[in-house]
Amino acid sequence: MIQRIQTVYLLLAVLAFTTGAVLSAGELLVCLVQGVLAAMSVGIVFLYKQRPTQAMCCVLAMGVVVAFYILLAVRQPLLNWYAALPLVGTILLFLARKAILKDEKLVRSLDRIR
Repeated sequence: MIQRIQTVYLLLAVLAFTTGAVLSAGELLVCLVQGVLAAMSVGIVFLYKQRPTQAMCCVLAMGVVVAFYILLAVRQPLLNWYAALPLVGTILLFLARKAILKDEKLVRSLDRIR
């Protein structure tokens, strides 16, 4: 589980979301959403036996980040430097999804050979 590169990407995403949640402690909504995203990323790590579900959950988490930014930009402008941390987490989720799909493609090609 830990030897897979997507696990490293997901754990780095957890770190980015958690750091963002801690630094934005004054804003309850921001802290809550980033905490949920960190929990989702931890949950995605443990779906390693179900690669298609894992990839779908990565897309779902990226969608939550995009929706969060759109809603937050409507409410108030983002002026803090730690507001970029969810974007870093989203990039890491994208890289994890790419690695997950690569693993799934490899497994399917090996199933075809048997």
